[in-house]
Amino acid sequence: MTIRRAYEREIVIDHLAQVVEERDRTPSDYRVLSNDEARHLQHFNDDSYHWDSYCQQLGRSIVFGEIGYVFEELQHIPAPGVPIDSRHPRFDAVLSATRELTALGHRPNILCAPIGLFVPFTEQNNRTIDWYSTPNELLIAPGGPTLEIHWSSALAPLDRFIVFDSRKTIWRVKLDPVTDHRLTVMIGEPPSPAEAVAFLAETVAKFEITDRTAVRSIAVTGESELNGGADDPSSQPQSG
Repeated sequence: MTIRRAYEREIVIDHLAQVVEERDRTPSDYRVLSNDEARHLQHFNDDSYHWDSYCQQLGRSIVFGEIGYVFEELQHIPAPGVPIDSRHPRFDAVLSATRELTALGHRPNILCAPIGLFVPFTEQNNRTIDWYSTPNELLIAPGGPTLEIHWSSALAPLDRFIVFDSRKTIWRVKLDPVTDHRLTVMIGEPPSPAEAVAFLAETVAKFEITDRTAVRSIAVTGESELNGGADDPSSQPQSG
């Protein structure tokens, strides 16, 4: 499996925003999401080395970087109203936010949620969750729209619940000038260490909310860990 194929298999940004692919590589205020690693040359030349697992990890790290960037921007939306207490959570505010957006003429279709509240949320809403949908389970709001659920993680943290209409968000991504793909992949010899091969995976993008009234944010209070345990730090993307 190649790094690019692993990235394309895991990608979810198309669900979170309207994607606009751009070919102008002029420097701008776009975010650079990248991950680079070095491997011993002997591993690079060894047919028995587990490259599929490695490529999958590197490709997925960029996907997590994209999700984390989206969550970061969405959290700038103020969260008025009574917050959810993570120690004794009730989630009526999530459905209320969905109804409010619908009443304003929006079509909410995405729910972003902290993974630390996965158990109480799914227990309270078990009858209205479609567990067999792919790539994500769906929350079917009573008498309302269906929300695709995107959970946070240690690599894509989230400190609140967010309901929004993904038709009112845009993901602008600059295509690689050589391959015309969203992901740039480069392999070369690093300055150090010696006898090594460097791998780089990178995408350049910008997330925009075109209508902030199409987003509802519900704060969470309490002392619970909301985003799970730490993942392997070597798989964490960098942004710049």
